[in-house]
Amino acid sequence: MALARTGRLRERSTGSWHGCSINWCGFHVLSPCTRQHRGSPATQSFRRGFSLVEMLVVVTIIAILLALLLPAVQAARESARRTACQGNLRQLALAVLNYESCHARLPAAAEVSEVSSPTTCTGCWNPWAEAQLTSFTPGAKHGTSWILPVLPFMEHATLANLWDHSTNVLGNAAVAQTNIPGLYCPTRRSGIRVYRDDSKNLIRTSWKGGGTDYGGCYGRLDGFVNDTSNDHRFADINTPVVGSTGRRQGLFFPNNGRPLASVTDGLTNTIMLGELQRLRPVAGATSAATTYNRTSQDGWAVGGVATLFCTATDPGHSNPGGINNLFFESPGSQHAGGCFFAMVDGSVQWLSEFIDCKDNNAVFPRLGSMSDGGMASLASTGQ
Repeated sequence: MALARTGRLRERSTGSWHGCSINWCGFHVLSPCTRQHRGSPATQSFRRGFSLVEMLVVVTIIAILLALLLPAVQAARESARRTACQGNLRQLALAVLNYESCHARLPAAAEVSEVSSPTTCTGCWNPWAEAQLTSFTPGAKHGTSWILPVLPFMEHATLANLWDHSTNVLGNAAVAQTNIPGLYCPTRRSGIRVYRDDSKNLIRTSWKGGGTDYGGCYGRLDGFVNDTSNDHRFADINTPVVGSTGRRQGLFFPNNGRPLASVTDGLTNTIMLGELQRLRPVAGATSAATTYNRTSQDGWAVGGVATLFCTATDPGHSNPGGINNLFFESPGSQHAGGCFFAMVDGSVQWLSEFIDCKDNNAVFPRLGSMSDGGMASLASTGQ
């Protein structure tokens, strides 16, 4: 094979090595050359990671930023939940007012006929016991709440049409267990909470839905019997309340829907609806204050304290008065510092836990009474 006779230096790339052509005794011979580098060590760039100190500084900065950011995010979320809760209450208030416009009176607080000691007690109906009866004359017992007749005005006419009015709440279990999103405060829950044993507050612990976080105002009176052996039944309407003057009735009353004309203390200054406490007895407790005084009843379909609250301050019957007071008759919420109330004019107001409730003639108790002659004003609450 003839070799090219040329003295020109040629390079051929062979992997990372270079071949050089040299003249030796008249022949061109290919021999390996020194490995070439693309740049000198002085001009080469080297990759270097973070030092431990730098890593710790970065992590610390990120942690500080998160600590500053998370409370702001949580506050924004709670603000949105409060707005949604306020909207729920406003829609419910409008539904009640639309019912009144259609029927010329408000819905009755409860449809009941189960009376305890009728000869000695006036108005001592027991809606909780009536709601869960398994045997009775059809059409005679119901135990239902004011929310049931309002359903069509809440855009739940289909649900209302499924209700069998010849039987009670238990006889309508499939309907009564239906979760209605607008009846749940988003700060507290979006439905019956298994981890909090919410089902224990329903008429059957096997139920998985049908709760409510909103109720109607029964007045500034001691409206229910504290002892759970009496199912928190309605108390005698003649029961005196320490320190009371004037009439103590609220907007809702069992078996008797009232017209708005009966509200003589002013539509703007009379509570119609509000948020409810959802209480469970203290574990292992034995005293009244930590057992039946802290036992809620729940369920939008059930009349009585499950869907009503009182604004009374009545130490004589263990009611400390006010908001979020851990007493089953009183209103309350999961919001910090107070809760929302819908007035008879349809407005929704925020009332603080620090509102005056020192006795039954204070501002908050009077806001719950529709015609006691002692008008209380929201303006005086500083809300």
